[in-house]
Amino acid sequence: MDRQIVGRLAIAGIAVVAVAAVVVILGSGGDPAPAPVAVVGEPSRPAPQRGPDQTVTRTLPPSTSVAAASNDWPVTYELTGAGTATVVYDENGLGLVHQELSVALPWRKDLTWPNTGVPPTVQLMGQGTGAVECRISIRGVVVKTEKSAPGEVASCAGRLS
Repeated sequence: MDRQIVGRLAIAGIAVVAVAAVVVILGSGGDPAPAPVAVVGEPSRPAPQRGPDQTVTRTLPPSTSVAAASNDWPVTYELTGAGTATVVYDENGLGLVHQELSVALPWRKDLTWPNTGVPPTVQLMGQGTGAVECRISIRGVVVKTEKSAPGEVASCAGRLS
């Protein structure tokens, strides 16, 4: 016999055996019969009557509402200069970088990183034909800044504190 036919017959035989095994396993696992329940006498008092469901709502005045304080890291990346630049930045504080080519300057990216208990590391690099300046702000406060010479890379990186 041809080797291809033998191989196909072997695969078909294995498939048939597998299907038969599944049918046997699933067919023999029926639900057990429910256990009989013995009722002794009648209840001495009737079940309590339940009243209609009620919905209670309360609206707080605006002066008492409290916004939850956020522990997240609001991060702002900025790259300034003239013309266009290549931008590389860390989007989540975990080291996974993104690259954008030929972005028009000035460029800005606002991100929010979850507070994991450890201050994240920030990374922003930009390179254009002219001088570029990178700037990283946290909660509106500039924490890193660097200006490059024309055609060189401006790099702002480090662990936040």
